[in-house]
Amino acid sequence: MQARFGFAILISKQHLRLNCILNLNMKQARPRFLILCFDALRPDMVSKETMPNLHRFAREGVRCKRHRAVFPSETRVNQASLVTGCYPQKHGIVGNKFFDPVASPGKLFNTGDENQLMEGDRRLGGKLVDVPVLGELLAEHDLSLATLSSGTPGGARMLNHKAESLGTFRFALHRPDASVPRNAVVEMQEKLGPVPEHQIPSLEWLTYSTNAYLNYIEPVLRPDVCILWFCEPDNSYHFRGLGSPENLQALSRADQEFGRILDWQHSQNEESPLQIITFSDHGQLTVCGETINLQGCLQEAGFTVGEPPGKDVDAAVAVDSAGGIYVRDSDPVLIGRIVEWLQQQPWCGPVLTRNGEKSLKLEMAGLDHPRAPDIALVLKSNDLENQYGIRGGCMNNSTFYPVGGGLHGGLNALELQSWMAARGSCFQNESQSKLSSGIVDILPTILHLLDVPVPEHVQGRVLHEIISESSECSTPEMKRVTHEAQGAGDYQAKLEVTELGEHFYLEQGWVEEGLK
Repeated sequence: MQARFGFAILISKQHLRLNCILNLNMKQARPRFLILCFDALRPDMVSKETMPNLHRFAREGVRCKRHRAVFPSETRVNQASLVTGCYPQKHGIVGNKFFDPVASPGKLFNTGDENQLMEGDRRLGGKLVDVPVLGELLAEHDLSLATLSSGTPGGARMLNHKAESLGTFRFALHRPDASVPRNAVVEMQEKLGPVPEHQIPSLEWLTYSTNAYLNYIEPVLRPDVCILWFCEPDNSYHFRGLGSPENLQALSRADQEFGRILDWQHSQNEESPLQIITFSDHGQLTVCGETINLQGCLQEAGFTVGEPPGKDVDAAVAVDSAGGIYVRDSDPVLIGRIVEWLQQQPWCGPVLTRNGEKSLKLEMAGLDHPRAPDIALVLKSNDLENQYGIRGGCMNNSTFYPVGGGLHGGLNALELQSWMAARGSCFQNESQSKLSSGIVDILPTILHLLDVPVPEHVQGRVLHEIISESSECSTPEMKRVTHEAQGAGDYQAKLEVTELGEHFYLEQGWVEEGLK
């Protein structure tokens, strides 16, 4: 008996050692990911001349030619969709600014503000986002996330807002003091030096971000997934104009920094090469004229405007080129009056409401969440060229962005069309996908390649068509659907979507008569 027992122990130890070796090999073989965002990059502005490294990367790897943002086509909304794989109707970040009486009592909740976002999440009991985010899903499987952003302070938090509780790395160039964990932040800045002064175009910030990735995040942290967020070309689009000399300079510098990453990747001798996914969160349009002053127009029409909507306030407005109007008590009669008035204005584009009465419905655009505005409004846009020959313009309700600068948030095709290309051993080579895809698909695709189960609530799909040696052979049918709404007078709004199986992607929204 003793001999048999000893033999059993020997077999058990050998079996344990074999399992450890297998697990180690599996861990070594597991891919790692760099997800690199060129904020607001329009696909039509990527060429051999403007961005040769990115252009070559897409040619050598696989490019998704029909990639789409979610609506509103704003940054924090799409960042939330990136890290949840869901539309706003599920994750709850329904605009760069929105009303949530718990998160931000008495005023609009500004998701671009680090302090407001942190305090709002605390007030909401950690439920800023309604579904699990990427960092949480990875942590459940002992996988790590690191994020670094040169975008807005709030946007940096949105990419990894659970970093404190998960113990993961989050760095914001705008707010190093709010970055975590503190020991890693201090160590990185001792190595790299302080963040340079912010300028537009943000050339030095692109270099600092790349230095941080190459000289600290990769060699020291070596995360399973890293999100690196370049603030260009968004900054120069906004404040210098699409196609301006400063904007072209920003595109060039962003491409040069990406080239440094590609050179570093090429120099590595790893059994499992890094997988790189490049994307943009939305496009931009040129601001065509001075603000329409929507708040003043509403007041002239007899409506009271302020924050928050309530006893003496009919409506609160959060609109630049698109956004939302929150109505007192969500009163359907008052909503109807405002919608009818809006549709008679020369600058009014698509209007969406919860019930879709004489308007498009919020759910058609994936925006029907309790935080969504009573009225989602998109101002008119066009396809005219700006002074630099770049197509697409919009009316605006902002005094922050200059005439001739850039803006986004609406349903113009050039705002929704976004960039995506990937390269690595997990992806096809020298290929293009003509199937519709979207920012909601990035999370499930990464989880699938990491052998992490994709939660049932995720609305995006695994992009089997771009994966090398994918076992998924069937190609879902694509169908173009146009939703229509007849409103006041001759107002007619349309929303075009592509349906791909049970999934949908926004193509464009417009009213029959465009901006003149």
